[in-house]
Amino acid sequence: MSDQQAHADNLRASRAETLKNSARKAKKNIQAAMNGVSLMAHIDPFMDWLFAIALMAAMLKDILDIINNALIAAGGIGAALIFLLTIMTSLVIGFVMILTGSTGKTKVAKTIAKRITILILATIAELVPGVDILPLETLVVIIIVWMTLVERKVNADAERETSIEASRQAPTKKINQNPNLTTTTAEKLA
Repeated sequence: MSDQQAHADNLRASRAETLKNSARKAKKNIQAAMNGVSLMAHIDPFMDWLFAIALMAAMLKDILDIINNALIAAGGIGAALIFLLTIMTSLVIGFVMILTGSTGKTKVAKTIAKRITILILATIAELVPGVDILPLETLVVIIIVWMTLVERKVNADAERETSIEASRQAPTKKINQNPNLTTTTAEKLA
């Protein structure tokens, strides 16, 4: 009987712990979703539409990579054409990064280096036969957009914190008026 009771107690404790873990995981998932939604608030529609062009160019290039690999037995599009298309697509993505200001405003050199490194590594990987079938250029555009939105969010949060700190530290100025020099509306009318 004591073994059954111990087993039942262990089972109950395990179920309770599983429920707690599930609740923690659900909370983390909800927070992750909210972070993703909060990133959407930092989209600049007047500039970020250019990322759609970069994304379409990357998707077209990745589709042509798949078609070329499928037709390689019949001659395919050709390695030279795919090489040129890969370089052109990477240049389009790079220009979009520059035009949209996704190269960063704070820690400029570090931000530019990260994004350009990701772009260069993906471009080199796209030139490797067999690896080029993966949609790396498309992933690079998505990663760069995500990095840009995260940077904008961090900058906005830092700016908000700075303004809050400035408002807390700024002394409120009291205007000392001489009561003899103030006039009321009734005195002005008379």
